[in-house]
Amino acid sequence: MDIPAFLKPLRQYPNVIVQFIERIPDIPGSSDRDQIIEFLEPSHRAEIERLGARWKYLRRAEQVHGNKVALVGDIGSNYPIEGVDGLACSGKADCILGIYVADCAAVWLYDKVSHGRALLHSGRRGTELNIVSNGVEYLRKFCYGTPSEIVAVISPCIRPPHYEMDIPGTIRTQLIECGVLPENIHDSGEDTAADLGRFYSYRMEKGNTGRMLALFGRVVPETQTPCFPEVNP
Repeated sequence: MDIPAFLKPLRQYPNVIVQFIERIPDIPGSSDRDQIIEFLEPSHRAEIERLGARWKYLRRAEQVHGNKVALVGDIGSNYPIEGVDGLACSGKADCILGIYVADCAAVWLYDKVSHGRALLHSGRRGTELNIVSNGVEYLRKFCYGTPSEIVAVISPCIRPPHYEMDIPGTIRTQLIECGVLPENIHDSGEDTAADLGRFYSYRMEKGNTGRMLALFGRVVPETQTPCFPEVNP
């Protein structure tokens, strides 16, 4: 499948792997999150492999609508990391970060110098709790990042008038307050509730829906070893 145009600001960097897997036709929705993820897994696995990444290096967050972020690496499994809504890794790790969304925003953070990256799940609650500030701090503290060097991309998500909160607008303000330069913040501008042909929308489909999958990886030379094992500070 094609990589959405809104991810172009990240695709320009060498060895970066990004994707946002939209609605997959002919797969029925479900009110059971685990069940729908199981239904979607074969298609998602195939796309990850097509991108040149390895399914066994997929790292997922449990996504509990909080603001905690975990530092991950290439050691471990792709089972959800408990209690977190964000993942970060160093530029030396070739794991691929994954976040599921169906109205909430996925936020990609990439440090142009250190190559550290983070992928965050920022819905209403996560945005109110300012999860992006924790993502920026993880890149700074653990991945030697600098906020002014971070490129941020906000995925399609629910927006006014279909939702009472401007999630992407708030995220943008929070990123700027963290030191991310306004010109380095890119919003897809797309409303998941306005296009059910392309996107899943939890609100519009009353919970009987699927999940889009945001992906963020980086291919590194085989001679490089991960900078960090999987940890959850």
